Amino acid sequence: MSKDSQPKSKTSEERVSSTGWKASIGLGGALAIVVGSILGIGIFLSPNIVAQHVPNAHWFVAVWVIGGLMALSGALTYGELGSRYPMAGGDYVFLRAAYGKPVAFLSGWVALSATFSGSIAATAVGLAQYYIAPHLPAWFSEPMLTLGIIKISCMTITAIFLIWLFTVINVVGISFSTFVQSLVSFTPLAILAIAAIWSLAGDVTIGQAGGAITSSPQPTGSGLDSISIGHLGLAILPVFFAYSGWNAAAYIGSEIKNAERNLPLSLVLGIGIIILLYILLNALFLKGETIQSLRAVPNVMESAALKSFGAIGVPIFITLTGVAILGSLNSMTMTGPRIYHTMAHDGMLFRRVGKLSKKYGTPVNGLVFQAFWASLFVIMGGFEDILNYTTLMIMLFSGVTVIGLFVLRRRFPRVKPKFKVPLYPFVPLFYVIMAFSLVILLAVMDPKQMVGAIAITGLGLLLYYTIFLRNIKNGKTCLKRAGKLSSEIDFHSNKE
Repeated sequence: MSKDSQPKSKTSEERVSSTGWKASIGLGGALAIVVGSILGIGIFLSPNIVAQHVPNAHWFVAVWVIGGLMALSGALTYGELGSRYPMAGGDYVFLRAAYGKPVAFLSGWVALSATFSGSIAATAVGLAQYYIAPHLPAWFSEPMLTLGIIKISCMTITAIFLIWLFTVINVVGISFSTFVQSLVSFTPLAILAIAAIWSLAGDVTIGQAGGAITSSPQPTGSGLDSISIGHLGLAILPVFFAYSGWNAAAYIGSEIKNAERNLPLSLVLGIGIIILLYILLNALFLKGETIQSLRAVPNVMESAALKSFGAIGVPIFITLTGVAILGSLNSMTMTGPRIYHTMAHDGMLFRRVGKLSKKYGTPVNGLVFQAFWASLFVIMGGFEDILNYTTLMIMLFSGVTVIGLFVLRRRFPRVKPKFKVPLYPFVPLFYVIMAFSLVILLAVMDPKQMVGAIAITGLGLLLYYTIFLRNIKNGKTCLKRAGKLSSEIDFHSNKE
């Protein structure tokens, strides 16, 4: 690199600020966002679903380890991508650099129409259905209005209220939202980890359960019984959903201080913390249970709290899990609009979606747009339908994004990011093989979800070629902004 081009770090910062973002999140805040995005509804509802597909406790734990390794390989790959392009937008920016606008647009379109809106809806519905509804009369869950696939009940209204509540919190500002995120992420994480270790350390639990002190745990199953590929895949799917969110910091790169270092660090540390916590929690869920009995437990956290800490522990742990789920809802609500904002600045989405609030500096229109779409998911589908569809789309496009690293390394060999994937190319290759294998499996086992995925992708292509591409040619979109984003991507692609 020539001496003339040395003072480019300042130019990079200026380019970042030109899209409207201010770097105000430190490593701790970014880590809270990653942890909060992952530690949500999945870990508390997935164990029961996983138990339906595995023969014993050994396979049960193995599936969670496999899912953790898959998430870790994805986080390591996104860490290098984020270090190469420390910008807001995540997958959209990475795919834009690797493949160009059409694929990037599809990724952003799917984020809005499936992955973020769907994950937000699944989390809100899961919280209302499994943590609020059981403690209220039956009328709370019964539909008040049914119009075809649209069902409206007090439960769905509660889920929609939660979506809009956290939308408002994120409108107020990133500093307040990050403070809320740190509070609702680290507090339950620390208490749950300590409680799990404490409970697992002893053979005798604390507190009264059915009027007597509970005794040592029952066997949880033994042996390495065979398991079919189909059942193994179906067991990994909900585990993958439980780990989803490991790439959260990649979407807010422009807002992270020293992002080239702190972005990948937050991803890797975050998933590492979660893997350890999930192993502890699943060991706690298995304590006193056989794999057969676990299949019949609708709320594993409530059951584990009762067995380990007696009746007094149930409301405490239900509250903690509820807080953790709210943290996940907040984190997903925060990160999604950064993609839509970046797309609008690239001329790939309606201008108003990319507009930042003058008062709060947040993407108000993007947040509202996302909340509206997530609300539609709530009234049109149940928890498991939303979960399967969302998981399929996440795996499909994250796999394409990970392949993008191979493209970028080949195209820009002189770029030396601060963070590089260890054991390249095996780490990203492992993720790609796992992701696409699970996509194929889900397509075979549940063709309805694949039809939905093809339909959404096809609609995205139609929108791109009939509206946005035509508008770009006619000069009707934010071309100045698009030029600034393109030059920023070019800058990062050619730096050494």
